[in-house]
Amino acid sequence: MYKRELEMAREVQSMFIPSSLPLDEHFDFAAFYRPIRQIGGDYYDFIRLNDEEVIFCMADVSGKGIAAALLMANFQAYLHARVSSTSDLRTIVTDLNDRVVQSAKGEKFVTFFIAKYNTSTRILSYINAGHNPPVLLSNGETSILNCGTTGLGMLEKLYRLDSGQLQIHPDAMLLCYTDGLVEQENEGGQDFGIEQLETLLKEHQNLSPSGFNEMLINLFTTYKGDQPYLDDIALLTCRFF
Repeated sequence: MYKRELEMAREVQSMFIPSSLPLDEHFDFAAFYRPIRQIGGDYYDFIRLNDEEVIFCMADVSGKGIAAALLMANFQAYLHARVSSTSDLRTIVTDLNDRVVQSAKGEKFVTFFIAKYNTSTRILSYINAGHNPPVLLSNGETSILNCGTTGLGMLEKLYRLDSGQLQIHPDAMLLCYTDGLVEQENEGGQDFGIEQLETLLKEHQNLSPSGFNEMLINLFTTYKGDQPYLDDIALLTCRFF
């Protein structure tokens, strides 16, 4: 019975992870996902709104296994439903918080980063709801995208909800990730850390997003050594042209 439930959960999960990501004149996206078990609670997505605007996101459900995967499937379905009727990030995040509160009943929460990019104005708007902050490399300098609110489902109401806005310069690179990457410890007890991500983006800024992800995971695996994986790992990397 458990084996069949696991297979069903894996099938559901495969439906909400994009099978392909865009490479066009505006941007190049690449992703990597490694669940610690057969199924996981990490999620990333890319949604076209119209000819000029896109939304992309990354999320992480607290906990692991079937319950986390099914909550994430519910979360993804509701996100798509809301995006089909509004592109306002504050409305989307507020409604998603209500949904997680209703679904998880205080037993789980979701950290969430969502961004909307306009290819004409080159403006990136975003909200970070308690997620590990993405790193943006632009003109040789890194910045951390941490403007937002608490994780979704932690509070019944989001009492503070900030949003960030950035002008994206040509050739900028953005790295989104989950905590399984930066919180992983090596054999000396030191975690991988966000500072190392900033350094790697600067040192390897000429790599394509897929090339960067491959380099990063290889370096991460060497850093981890024989230590067990602590959590699921997801990457969503984008170069803006």
